[in-house]
Amino acid sequence: MPEMKHACVVGHNISHSRSPLIHGYWIRQYGLEADYTIRDLETAELPALISQIRRGELEGCNVTVPHKQSVIPLLDRIDEAARQTGSVNTIYQDQGTIFGTSTDGEGFLTHLLTAHPSFKPKRCHAVILGAGGAARSIIGAMSTAGVTAITIANRNRHRAEEVATLAPALTTVVAADDLHLIAPTADIVINTTSLGTGGKGEFPFPMQDTPVDCIFADIVYVPLTTPFLARAKAIGRPTLDGLGMLLHQAVRGFELWFGIRPEVTPELRHLIEQDILASG
Repeated sequence: MPEMKHACVVGHNISHSRSPLIHGYWIRQYGLEADYTIRDLETAELPALISQIRRGELEGCNVTVPHKQSVIPLLDRIDEAARQTGSVNTIYQDQGTIFGTSTDGEGFLTHLLTAHPSFKPKRCHAVILGAGGAARSIIGAMSTAGVTAITIANRNRHRAEEVATLAPALTTVVAADDLHLIAPTADIVINTTSLGTGGKGEFPFPMQDTPVDCIFADIVYVPLTTPFLARAKAIGRPTLDGLGMLLHQAVRGFELWFGIRPEVTPELRHLIEQDILASG
């Protein structure tokens, strides 16, 4: 009988995490002797977790708030995606070496190209609202995919300028008041902020000034249709929700831990959608 394999998601106050549903679905689908659990840990408990991975007691883990940055000094190596974002969301080991990576950018781009196969990153102008870790991940993925231009808008201009250094030849920073100047050339507008949810004011983007085929994306997946996406749909623009990014960013970790590259199926998406709706 195959030896049982273990993986988990690590964070604090993360009982709401959908990761066990996602990975549990794949474990069942591929008939693996494995499990995937939630570990709610304080920062001081992280070294013991890394030791478990090093000893082979865990295949690896996902990392979420608040440990995406604090775990980095405990790792042996991080890759370019993790360096760009300054954070890690996936940890794995290879022959005793502990690696960290960030799969958010890969997950976003895969979801985008799957949901909108006619979209061509090359010669694309991407507008990114926000300047946090998710923005960094997406800029890294989009620049690698060959976009021609990236524009960043953020309420804190200094943070936007810091993020722009990831791809300085491609990226410009604009003030929110000047978004109407670049909207007519936008091919995709990506909201990486939490504005518009939880009673927060919405980012003031002039959607009506964009081309009719401009895609509007949001990385938030609760609710499934955010106010940002609802406004885009109301004027007939194509949209991309945050749930697909969540599902596709999980693929790489599963492959690294269990040796199988899983598929994001309609059945998996339906499972997570129903869980979100049931949670209100």
